[in-house]
Amino acid sequence: MNRFKNYILFLFVVCLTTTYAQQVKLTEETWHGRGCYKIEMPMGTVYFEKHDGGSGFKSFIDNEGNDWIASHMEPGPNGEFRGFPNTVGGFGHAGIDSGSTTTIVNDKTEGDLVILESSNDDFTFQYWFFPDRVVVKVLKSKGDYSFLFEGVVGGSSEAEDYFMTADGEKHIPMGEFKDFSPEWFYLGDPKVENHLFLAKSPDDNAPNENHRQIRDNGAHNMDLYSFGRTGPEDGYEIYGMNGNEHICIIGFIDADNGHQEIKKKVESYLENPFKE
Repeated sequence: MNRFKNYILFLFVVCLTTTYAQQVKLTEETWHGRGCYKIEMPMGTVYFEKHDGGSGFKSFIDNEGNDWIASHMEPGPNGEFRGFPNTVGGFGHAGIDSGSTTTIVNDKTEGDLVILESSNDDFTFQYWFFPDRVVVKVLKSKGDYSFLFEGVVGGSSEAEDYFMTADGEKHIPMGEFKDFSPEWFYLGDPKVENHLFLAKSPDDNAPNENHRQIRDNGAHNMDLYSFGRTGPEDGYEIYGMNGNEHICIIGFIDADNGHQEIKKKVESYLENPFKE
């Protein structure tokens, strides 16, 4: 009987520990000179800017400590312009005053889900922070817009950084695709143990940007990926995404997972993006 009681107690402790480990926690912190919300999840940590009219991801750090956005990092004068989701008019773009204000929905700062809401005159986006992903939900929009990721894959920029499309093909970001379908992909760096995935719903004919920014001195500044915007070859034109039905999902996933396993996981997120 005592052995049975001990076993039940063991299961209770395991369940409690597992549940706690899955929690999302939000605090406030100054990060590289800007006021931010710090959102800690089992998969990684987001620093979400809320300083002087700015909003959006300033840093996105995986569980190895690699910052895949690093908006503060050199090289070049454009280092501070990295971020996500970086849409029209600087909304959601760290380091840019877009007249944004960000609030915590229901004042909830810890649990299995924490939600931030950012607004300005033209847009309202919600950011749903789950233990294994972040979902961007559009509540208000004006005209065409995009979801744009500008970052340093794996925490630094090298020629070996790549992205994988749903068909399992590996690519270097050189603008060779105008539209991904289905609209998800993941980024990789051979030196790190995580991939970063991006997915959008619903599928449409809007352009999908992928290109690499090289500074005049030859330094690799960042890679850019988007849903709804062209690359430099077409003048960064934004079209094809409007209204409030679009969502974007971003997160880290263990690189030990094979492509089929990653595909299954991402497609499950797209099927039920807000499922806890």
